[in-house]
Amino acid sequence: MSDAVIIGAGLGGLLCGRILSRKGWRVTVLEQGGQIGGALQTFVRDGIRFDTGFHSVGGLGPGEPLERIFRPLALTDLPWVPMEPDEIIGGTDPFLRLSTGWEEERAHVLEPYRQSVWRLKGGGKTLADALSRDLDILVRKRVTDIEDHVVACADGSFYRGEAVIAAIHPQVTLQLLRDPVRPAYRKRIARMENGPGIFTVNAKLRSGILPYINHSIFLDGKVMIHFGEADDAGFARSLDLLAFETPGQAGGDGCGSNRTSVARSLIQAAARRLPGLPDAIEKYWVSTPQTWERFTGTPGGTAYGLRKYDTQDYIAPQTPLPWLYLTGQNIGLHGVLGTAVSALNTCNSIAL
Repeated sequence: MSDAVIIGAGLGGLLCGRILSRKGWRVTVLEQGGQIGGALQTFVRDGIRFDTGFHSVGGLGPGEPLERIFRPLALTDLPWVPMEPDEIIGGTDPFLRLSTGWEEERAHVLEPYRQSVWRLKGGGKTLADALSRDLDILVRKRVTDIEDHVVACADGSFYRGEAVIAAIHPQVTLQLLRDPVRPAYRKRIARMENGPGIFTVNAKLRSGILPYINHSIFLDGKVMIHFGEADDAGFARSLDLLAFETPGQAGGDGCGSNRTSVARSLIQAAARRLPGLPDAIEKYWVSTPQTWERFTGTPGGTAYGLRKYDTQDYIAPQTPLPWLYLTGQNIGLHGVLGTAVSALNTCNSIAL
């Protein structure tokens, strides 16, 4: 039996695992996929590495919010590279940060990016690998039931913990939970609104054409441009184009001419800022909110989780069951900083 069983090896689950293991707790992490990291994962196409959902972090400078969390976890020693501030065209706030409607929350999320912005050599996988060291992580463990300290998986295995931490979407957690909880709690979580998913174009670029830009670009609050790492001559080898879509709408099932049309429209929109982009693209790959839903298990492929319009929309780390806890951006602020704060709050809520 473990002191804690964690469901999900994304950023929230890995952070909780690292925090608890450094306290000497026995931790077992269950991951439904074959690769850890969740949105930290990377993938390779035609020899080019792309990040799934991790492009930059804010507030990692000395004494800044994320640095104060990452330093005790030995994460500030990773190969972080400073970036220039985001370039915002046609809007006052990057749409990327506006997946929630509460003004105070937006300020908390945006402010660290005004202090400093950083990328990580090797992408999100570098962070996931660092967090996973010394953790007992079991992959291809799809959870089917949670009941009375026990987590059951599709392969017939069972794992018991004094504490169970669900580092997955709260709505999915309650679908798996077999213990009775207050109907009002279930209804409250079920009726909460999810933020939008993301339509993504991952583009491989021809060499020596498009100069690398060391910051992200936000166009009209709708299209986001993130550059991959530069080659030795200072040219971009790849970039990611992202646009929010309402869950269930972007690209239908992600197939056919509609998907291609949306991709081309994103490329043309980005070309307003990068005129040479269409000619620079050698090949591209597309993902839709449906892709994200299959990949992460989040309802509708929501990229930034549950919307929080005011303080009443926040969910406590501890559920009505004294042994079951939640973590991740859905119970706090979104993004890397929000998820890190959530992991701290979750671990501080557990009394073993």
